[in-house]
Amino acid sequence: MYLPTAREQRVRCHEIEEAARKCLRGGPYKGVLAGVLCTCSHGVLLLKGRLSRFHHKQVAQEAVARVAGVTQVVNEIEVIE
Repeated sequence: MYLPTAREQRVRCHEIEEAARKCLRGGPYKGVLAGVLCTCSHGVLLLKGRLSRFHHKQVAQEAVARVAGVTQVVNEIEVIE
């Protein structure tokens, strides 16, 4: 069984973060979701930030869940209405 090196893991996480940010910046909610922060560790993608609607929080989570390499999404986005 192959285990990636620490450097390979960092590179992969960087690629996942970039792909997630691209997903959030595209689509019909690009202006709303562009400020969401994404960090990755071992395929787990953490979302942080503040949005004005719960629906936007859900849209962000669904968008990044489809990114290749993401095994889990932890959504810590705060909704401030």
